[in-house]
Amino acid sequence: MKIYELIKEKRENKGLTQENVAQVLNVTRQAVQNWEKNKRAIPNELLAEYFNLLELNAHEILSVFDFLESNNLIMTAIDYSSDGIIKFEKNERNTILSNYPTLYLGVGQKLNQYSGQTKQLVYVGEASSIVRRTMEHLRSSDDKLNAIKSDSDGEKEKLYIIGHTKFNKSATLELEQMFMNYLLGDKKFEKIYNGRNNGLSIDFYGREAYRTGIFPEIWERLYKQKVVSSIRDIRNSALFANSPFKSLSRQQEQAKNEIGLVIAETLVNGANNKVIKIQGLAGSGKTVLMSQLFYDIWRNPYPVLNDDLKTQHTSKTVLLVRHEQQRRTYEQIAKKLNMGSDVVMDVPRFINEGKMVDVLLVDEAHLLWSGNYGRVNKNQWKPDLIALHELARTLVVVYDPKQVISARSKVENNVDLFNLLNGLDTKTVYLDDQWRIQANQETQKWIKDLAHFEKNSLVTIPDDEAYDIKFFDEAKAFKEAIKIKNQDDGLSRIVATYDWQYSQKSRPKDGKYWTVNFGTEVMPWNLELSEVQEAQKKQIPWQEINESIGEVGSDFTVQGIDLNYVGVILGPSIIWNEKSNSLDINADFSYDHLKIRKENGNYNTIENKAFLKNVVNILLTRGVHGTYIYAVNNELRQKLQSLNK
Repeated sequence: MKIYELIKEKRENKGLTQENVAQVLNVTRQAVQNWEKNKRAIPNELLAEYFNLLELNAHEILSVFDFLESNNLIMTAIDYSSDGIIKFEKNERNTILSNYPTLYLGVGQKLNQYSGQTKQLVYVGEASSIVRRTMEHLRSSDDKLNAIKSDSDGEKEKLYIIGHTKFNKSATLELEQMFMNYLLGDKKFEKIYNGRNNGLSIDFYGREAYRTGIFPEIWERLYKQKVVSSIRDIRNSALFANSPFKSLSRQQEQAKNEIGLVIAETLVNGANNKVIKIQGLAGSGKTVLMSQLFYDIWRNPYPVLNDDLKTQHTSKTVLLVRHEQQRRTYEQIAKKLNMGSDVVMDVPRFINEGKMVDVLLVDEAHLLWSGNYGRVNKNQWKPDLIALHELARTLVVVYDPKQVISARSKVENNVDLFNLLNGLDTKTVYLDDQWRIQANQETQKWIKDLAHFEKNSLVTIPDDEAYDIKFFDEAKAFKEAIKIKNQDDGLSRIVATYDWQYSQKSRPKDGKYWTVNFGTEVMPWNLELSEVQEAQKKQIPWQEINESIGEVGSDFTVQGIDLNYVGVILGPSIIWNEKSNSLDINADFSYDHLKIRKENGNYNTIENKAFLKNVVNILLTRGVHGTYIYAVNNELRQKLQSLNK
C-alpha cells in the first residue's frame, strides 16, 4: 500500500478528520488533503509525529518505504576474539553480514561490588566491512572494545553484529547514534565506551523507516535475548531524557553552533569572563542543549591561550546545577560516559574550592542565590553568579525568568547581577520551540496562558487528540487516574504547590510523615517514604523511584524533569480571580516561607505572588502527554470543572 493510501485509511479508521490531523501537526487542512491525494510529499520532519498520531506499527512503516520486499534483518553474536571473527568470516562469506554495512555492539559483563549486581559494559559502532573493522579493533593497543574485554569478568566479551540489505552509511550512522542514546538510559549498562558523538545525520531517504521501523526491531531482538531493557523503561529514564545523544532541532543546533563560536573565539584570544545565556521557557529544550554542549566540549576541548599569550592548554569544563535531583542525573551521565570525577559539581562546593576553569556550564541558573542568607563566612560570600563569573573564562548559563521561585534568586535589586545576565556584553541565545508538551499549538498556548496567569485563560480545553487535560472534582478519582497512567505509561506522578507544612529537620507531632491533605485523600510529601530515601542514597532520581508514586512531589523534586502525565494539586493558595478569569495567588495560605517574605504582616505582596506563580508554572509544564488538575479551593475547583469537555 502506498503511503498516501495508508495515511488516509488509518486516519479514517481512527475517526479523525483532516482538520484533527492538521491541528496536531500544526499545518493547514489543505496540506493534509494534498498528502492524502499524493499531490505533495510529507515533510521528513513531520513523519515521526504523523506516524505516531495514526499509530502506524513497524510493519506498516517499513512497507511504505518498500522495506518488506527485502526484510532481511540479520543478527548474530560471536566471541570478540581473533578466533571468533575468523570463524565468522568463514561462516558468513558472501552473506548480508559480510556484503553490506553493519552495526555492531561489543558487550561485556562486570559484577558491581557495591550493589552486588552484574552490569554490562558496551561499545557500539558501525562498519562497511565488519571483518576488517574487528581486526583493526583487535590489533589496536588503545581500543575501546579491548578495554571492555579487559574490564569484564573473565575477560569475556560478545560482539553482536547486525546487518540488513537496506543498510548504507547514513543508516548505520543514524542507528549507531540512536543506540548510544538508548544505551545511556538503559539501567542494564554501567558504562558506554564510545569516544565520539556522531551527531544524528541529516535527512536521507527512508530515514524514518530506520528510526521507527528498523531500530525498534533490532532493539526488540536484543531485548528478547535479555541484552537490553525495554524501550518503554528506557524512555522513562532521566538519563534518556537528558541524553547528549539526542537529535537537536534546527533552532537548538543553531544555538549550539553560535555558543561554540563564542567560546572558541574567547578562549583562543585569551579573553576571560565571557557570559553566554541560554534563555527559554519550560520545555524548550534548554537542558538537552546543555547536556550536548557539556559532552561535546569535554570530548573535544578547545585550545586556550595561556596568560603568557604564547603557550596554550586544552580547555577544562565543569557543569554545575543548584538542584539536587538534576545534578544527580548529570553525575550519572558523566559516570556512565567515563567523563571522570569533578566534572559535575554543586555550586557551593565549586565556589569554595575557588579553582578557575575555562568553560563553566550552569544549568537552572535561575536557582542561583543572589545573597548570603545566613551561610558560613557570610562577609566573604558573594552572590553565586558573581562568584562563578570570576572563576570562569567562559560562563554559559541556562536561565528562565519564569522559573525564578525565590527571593533568594532575585537579581533585579543588584545592578552587577542584573548586568551579568542582561548586559550588552552578554551573548543571549533564545529557545522558544516547545519540545516537552506533545500537543498542538492551540493546546500549548492554552497551557502557557494558564501557567502564566494570563487574563481570560480559564476557558474551555481545546480539542487535541494528542494531549490529555482533565479537571477533577473528586480527589480520589484524581489520585487513581494518575496511578493508572503510571501503570499504563510509566513516569506519572502527583505534585503540589507548597501549601502544607513540611520540614526536613523535624517530624510532625501527630504523625509519621509530613503530608498533603486534599479532599478525602492524604499522601506523604516527597522524600518522606523510607523506600524513597534509600533509593535517593543510590542517586536514583525521585520520579524514577517506584514508591514515589505514593508521594506528592514539589518544585524541589520535579523542576527541570519530564513526566508522561502530571497530576497537579493546586493548594489553598491558588484561587480563581473572577475579574480576570484566571488563576490567582493568596500567599497567606502558602507554607513556602523560604521563597516568600512577610512585609508589614502580609505575605500577599506583588513579589511573593510572582514567585509563587512561577512555582505553578513549573508544576503545570511537566506533562509530556497530559496534565490532570485537582484544586483544593472550592470556587476554583467548580470553575475548572466547567472547562472540561
